[in-house]
Amino acid sequence: MHRIEVIQAGDSSGNNMIIRARLSSGRAVFGFATDNFFDDDWTLGPTWNYLVTAKNPFLFDAGRRGKGLPLLEMIESVGVSSRDIDAIVLSHGHEDHDGGIFEITGATNARVLAHETYGCLVGPLPEAAPSSEKALFPVSCWSCPMSASFARRNCLEYHKERSKAKISDLTMNGELGAGVEVIHIPGHSPDAVALLIDGEALLPGDTILPDISPHPSQERFFGLMRAALPGKWQEAQQLFGLRAYIRSLRRLEELAGASRDLLVLPAHRLYHRDRFAVLDLRERIGELVGHHAERCCDFARILKSGSKTLEEVAAAHFRPELLKGPGFSLAADEVASHCELMAASGDVVFPGDGKILSNGTQNFLSLIGELR
Repeated sequence: MHRIEVIQAGDSSGNNMIIRARLSSGRAVFGFATDNFFDDDWTLGPTWNYLVTAKNPFLFDAGRRGKGLPLLEMIESVGVSSRDIDAIVLSHGHEDHDGGIFEITGATNARVLAHETYGCLVGPLPEAAPSSEKALFPVSCWSCPMSASFARRNCLEYHKERSKAKISDLTMNGELGAGVEVIHIPGHSPDAVALLIDGEALLPGDTILPDISPHPSQERFFGLMRAALPGKWQEAQQLFGLRAYIRSLRRLEELAGASRDLLVLPAHRLYHRDRFAVLDLRERIGELVGHHAERCCDFARILKSGSKTLEEVAAAHFRPELLKGPGFSLAADEVASHCELMAASGDVVFPGDGKILSNGTQNFLSLIGELR
C-alpha cells in the first residue's frame, strides 16, 4: 500500500534526510528530518516534520527554533513551493516541534493550527503564576523541570517569537480537507494531536516512538495551569498524566482496526542506527503499555524497602549516565507520573513529607488494563 523512497540521504540517525511515502490514495507524505542538536544517552534524534500533499498542502510540525528556514529549503528541494503551504499543524507545544513557526510564518502565508489548549498555554498569566520567576514565562513553562536560570538563558527568545504567531484552534473535523482525521491524544502534552491520512498513514507526533517512550506529563500540572484552560476540562486525567497517555494509546489502537498495514510516521527515530523503523501499531502500543506497567512494578519494588523521595527512587532505578545534567530532573518527573497512577489505584500514598509510601499492593496492573 505504501512505499518509502529516500530522496536525500542523512547520517546514521537520519539528520537532514528527506523521504517520500506514497499512499494508495494517490497522496504523498514527505518527511524532513531537521537537527535536534542533543548529544547524549537520551537523545531523540532529529525531529521529523511531514508535508502532506493536498489541494492545500500542509506541514505537520516545524522543527526547533532556528530550523524553520532550513526546513523550507528542504521543502523547496522536492519541488513544492513554500508559498503553497496552507497551514502548519502542530503535533504539540514543545520547542523541537513548534520552534520553527516564527521563521516559517514570516516567509510564507501559512496559518498555524493547534489544539485549543495550545493557545491557552503559550502566553503568560502573571496573576496565576506559581512564583514571581514563573510569571515571566508562558503557562506551559510552569511545569518545566529545568531551572529558571536555564530557561532564561535558553528559552526567552523562543517564547518571544512563539508569542508573536497567530494560532488558530484546530477543529477535529474537516479543517484539513477530506481524508484527514484529527485525533486529540493528550498525556505527553495536553495539546497533543495525531493525524490519520486517508486511513493509510498515521502521524502520531511524540506519542508513539520507536525504541523509546515519550516523557509523560503529570496530573498535578492541571492544578498549576487550570486558570488558563477552558472550563470544559474539569479533571486532570483528561489532559495530563500517565492515565491520559495510556488512554490516548488505546484510542490510537482502535484506529488500526484489523489492518496491520498502517504506515506509522513518528516525530523521532523514524530512521535510527542506519535503518528505518517499521512499526506495527498494535504491537508497538502493547509494548508501550507494557513498558509503563513494568516501570510501575519496578518502582513498587524499590518502595518495598521503605518510603522514599522521587529523587531517591530515580537514583535507585535509572542508570547513572541517564541522571547527568537535566536527566536527573526528567527521571524524577518520570517517577512522579507513574506514582500518580499508582496512587489512583491505591498502591502508594504521598504522606506530605516529600516522600512516597507503598501499601504493598499492585492494583495498578488492573487499572492499566482497564484504561480506555
